[in-house]
Amino acid sequence: MADEPRRIYWDACVLLSYFNDVSARIPILEELFKQSRAEEVELLTSSISRVEVSFVQSEKDDGELDPGAEAAIEGFWAPGSPIKTVEFYDLIADDARALIRRGIKQGWGNLKPMDAIHLATAQRMEVAEMHSYDDRVKKWSGHLGFPITDAVTDQGVLGPETSSSEAATS
Repeated sequence: MADEPRRIYWDACVLLSYFNDVSARIPILEELFKQSRAEEVELLTSSISRVEVSFVQSEKDDGELDPGAEAAIEGFWAPGSPIKTVEFYDLIADDARALIRRGIKQGWGNLKPMDAIHLATAQRMEVAEMHSYDDRVKKWSGHLGFPITDAVTDQGVLGPETSSSEAATS
């Protein structure tokens, strides 16, 4: 329906970019949060992202957990968050397993189970697009009924590209 907001799925690496304060990505993510709060877009991620986003990069680098970082992450999953979580269930598990097998058949190598769950969830939710900074996930762009790109707004990408490794902490 034309009245419904455009559904956008976020891979956990997009959320990690936000929590790790990847400066080139923050303006885009904040604009998408604003659009979500205004119900112009619907931002979705799998409930497994709650596990994948367990700590920020500085905690990993320092080897010490920061209660402030934990509170920020936990608060993000509270009611009123601009991100809606999609529960992981058996049909998504079956779809994810099939994608892992399909990736091998296509010669794309092993698709990580968590990545397969994100792709299968996005497909089940019939999203308009998926955002990810992971090139392995981007290989699937267009093969599941939606494009997979870096996070973008209606204005396009706002700022220089940064590498996937800057956001990866899982």
